[in-house]
Amino acid sequence: MIAETIPQIQAMGTQEKFQLAAELWQDVLQHEEEVQDPPGIAAMLEDRLARYRAGEMTGKSWDEVRTAIQHRR
Repeated sequence: MIAETIPQIQAMGTQEKFQLAAELWQDVLQHEEEVQDPPGIAAMLEDRLARYRAGEMTGKSWDEVRTAIQHRR
């Protein structure tokens, strides 16, 4: 992991790490065209969409997802 090679990250508090992650994500978004999708991700997403459209799987509302996330804490 990258964090293991940068000792300052390991010494950061949770809120600082969260802020760092947010700042890194904003930087990535500014250079989005340079990012390559992991191999196979497009095919996996297309498969999931096809299965959803065929009624083989269902989605969840944002409220359901948010509640599930909040209960993990």
